[in-house]
Amino acid sequence: MRTTTAVISIQDLTSEAFPKLTEALKAVPGVQSVDFSVERSVAVVEFDLQQCKIDDLLRAVLKAGYKVI
Repeated sequence: MRTTTAVISIQDLTSEAFPKLTEALKAVPGVQSVDFSVERSVAVVEFDLQQCKIDDLLRAVLKAGYKVI
């Protein structure tokens, strides 16, 4: 398995959003890890491109109620 890193910009990201976003992103098949930077307002996601695509990650963020920028 080869992992890829996605950096997803999320509007108005706060630490309070981490649990909900982590749950949503880890529910996507192939996601290995999720980390956040409030300063940069981004989620950093390690995932397997064989199991999911970037669009799947973006949809998970939107379904969790956050806006991708």
